[in-house]
This record gives sequence, structure tokens and C-alpha cells, in this order.
Amino acid sequence: MYQLCRKINLLLLAVVLMPTALQAAVLEDFYRVDAGAGAEQTRDQALTEAFELMLVRQVGSAAAESQALAAARQDPKAYMRRIAGTESGGVSVEFESTALRDLLASTGLPMLGPNRPTVMLWAVESRVLGTDHLSQGSEWITVLNDAARRRAVALSLPLADLEDRSLVAVDTVLQANGDILKQASKRYDASAVLALTIEGEADAPVLSWHWWLNDQADSGQIAAQSAAAAADELMLTVADRVFEQYAVAPSDTAEGSDWEVVVDGINSVDEFAGLQRTLQQLGSKNAPQVLSVQGDQVRLALDFPGTEAQLERLLALDQRMRRMSAPKAELADVVQPDITETAEESGDADLHATAEEPETESLPELLPPQNRMYFRWR
Repeated sequence: MYQLCRKINLLLLAVVLMPTALQAAVLEDFYRVDAGAGAEQTRDQALTEAFELMLVRQVGSAAAESQALAAARQDPKAYMRRIAGTESGGVSVEFESTALRDLLASTGLPMLGPNRPTVMLWAVESRVLGTDHLSQGSEWITVLNDAARRRAVALSLPLADLEDRSLVAVDTVLQANGDILKQASKRYDASAVLALTIEGEADAPVLSWHWWLNDQADSGQIAAQSAAAAADELMLTVADRVFEQYAVAPSDTAEGSDWEVVVDGINSVDEFAGLQRTLQQLGSKNAPQVLSVQGDQVRLALDFPGTEAQLERLLALDQRMRRMSAPKAELADVVQPDITETAEESGDADLHATAEEPETESLPELLPPQNRMYFRWR
């Protein structure tokens, strides 16, 4: 027991001391918002804008219409940890994650934390000499990345090397060939695919988009008066599509909120740290608790208010975690009728013989413990 506790303490200490190396699906600076760059806005208006942006990041577009957040809007500073100015004249606000989670949990609104599916963007742009892939030097790259950060979208762009160009032609994007685009995106372990065609002038762009995530497909068109406005509307649309599939409503009872996650294949401090960060980003109110460390297996207790399917989908965002079936050695203990004792009490020799060699088909199926999930780290 002493050695086990010592090993856990050393692992936890290493997690604290080591530099953070987040996976692509965990958004860095999720709780930091830059707003109010316009000269016409007052500081209080800029803080209100930052608060609204933060709310939409966590509860989707429904935040704008939620009356449950009306009281919080009266004092947004109560949820802010740090406020600083920016070079553009706006404000940079770092929000208090715990205070926000408590606020949103009290409203009952579904919410989503920094864990987001990676969105692979395949984009083409109409130019004077024809339509071509969006180049790394294009101003649209900067505009789209800025909008993605603003709307908490884990946007990723392909390398656009020979392999990408051999798989994805311009016509593939124009025709929104989902099969080819999804196949090409597997190289990047992306969960979602976004095909984008950019047309029109800089002051009147038109974006035609197609979207695939899990079993969902969608498409649409956006016309705006600036590239920034068009990109922001597109990324808000993408964020809402992600929210529809991954957001979890807080539980108003303790039932079903306690989970045990068993992970095999944790062979280093780095891997343990990665597992800890993945579980911590699920938006749970309490931090995951280490129950045991045995060899390469780690058991953790997790407070998660959603369903098993929701938890599995969120954990699948980390490509290193693969769901496993419960091992036979850890099947739940099921109380079986004591057939031997019954036979002895009845004095029936034939029944006693049957109890010594029971038929497998007559026994109820053993099930794994409720709310326990098994994974392998890869």
C-alpha cells in the first residue's frame, strides 16, 4: 500500500511540474476572450461582449436567448479572473472556469468544455486566374483561424503537400465529395470535415460550405459584408453543429454521475499526465480521483453528469483512448441462489447432484459493474 501511494504521489507531482502539451482537440486559452477592439465601445460594453462570447462558447447560441442567465449578465465581472488591455484598444479577459461551471450547472443548460472534435478544413478560393486551393499565405487563413479561436472551434488545415493534392483536387472540394474528403482527413485524425468554397470580392464574400461529423452531414451558404463577418458566422455555425452532438446537460441529481474509468497501457509519466488532462477537460465540477495504479493500469473516479454514450464520445476526441470490453476477471459479482444449500435442506439427492454441476445456460449472464468503462491507451 505504501508503494502504491508513493507511486501515485510521484505521478501527480510530475503532472504538476511538467509543461503542458495539450492535444489538438483540447482548446488552449478556452477561458480567455479578446473583445471590444472598436473605438466606439466603452470598457463596460467590451466586458459584456467578452462575457457573451464566453457563454456562447460553453452553451451554444442558446445563451443569447436564455433568461436563466439574465442575473449573471448584470455582474459579468464576478466570473472574470483577470482583465487586461490589448494593443488594438480592446480587452483581454480570462474567466474563472469553476465559477462559470457553477453558473451554468444552476441553469440546467447543456454545456461543452474545451474538449472539441478537430475540424479539418479543405478550402478553395476563386481568383482572377481561376479556382485553387487556399494557400498558406492567403489572408483568409488568418481570418478563419481568428474566427475559429473566437468561437472555440478546433480548426485544422491540411499540409497541402503532394499527398494531400493527390487525394483532394479542387473539384473534390467544389463538388463536396464527402467520401474522398473524409478519407483524406484520416491522415490527420480529424473527427469532423469542413469543405469550403470562397467566392466574391473582399467586401462581399460568399462562402459555400459542407459539413460532416459522425453521422451528421449539413451544408449552407453565407453572404456577408466582410471576410471577418463571413468567417465568424461560419465558425459559429460549426460550433453549434459540434455543440448539438457533444454538449452535456448537468445532472440535477447524483444518480448516474459517478463513473469509474479503467485505462490500460499507461507506461510513463507523460502518458499519465495526458490521461489526467483529458479527463480534467470534460467539464466536470470535481477533478478526477486516482483510485489505484497497478502496473500499466490506472483506475480513476470521475464525476460526469451525462450518459455513457456521451462520455464515450467525448473521450473518443482523444485519439489515444480506445474503448475496450470488460475483462472476464472483473465481471460484477451477481448474487446467485445457493443451490447446494437448498439441495441439502431438501434432502433431494438428484437436486444436490444438479447443484454440483450446474448447466451454464441456466445461470444469469454476468454483467460489468454499472458506470465502469474500460479503455486502452494507444
